[in-house]
Amino acid sequence: MSLGEPFNELTPDQWVPTAEQHQRDGFRLVQMTGTARADHFEILISYEQDYRCTHYRVQLPRDPLPELPSLSAIFPAAFTYENELKDLFGLSFPGLTVDYGGNFLRTKTKLPFSGEVTIKKESAKPAAKSKSAPES
Repeated sequence: MSLGEPFNELTPDQWVPTAEQHQRDGFRLVQMTGTARADHFEILISYEQDYRCTHYRVQLPRDPLPELPSLSAIFPAAFTYENELKDLFGLSFPGLTVDYGGNFLRTKTKLPFSGEVTIKKESAKPAAKSKSAPES
């Protein structure tokens, strides 16, 4: 993010039109990922053209079951990211062109990042004692 490329906020209804505009303008899809917050999910997506990235963030409520329209018809490689988000967070992507049905990733726990989020505060670490130089 040191190149002045901040994340721009999107609403869910801007998701598909933004992807379509980037595809028309010759951008490529670089990444799509997600994170769980206490009361919502954040989905992050990046497009690139001429070595410059444009980044977006959309927030989805946890209830009802979150869904975003699939971008796989616009950017075919999106099916990999969307299947991953489906397997990790339980998100739904209507229109997904290649749907692994929740079996894209093998995880020990089904939907490992869909549960409750707890925020832990780090305890302050005591300052390290400096070693004194031996007296001469």
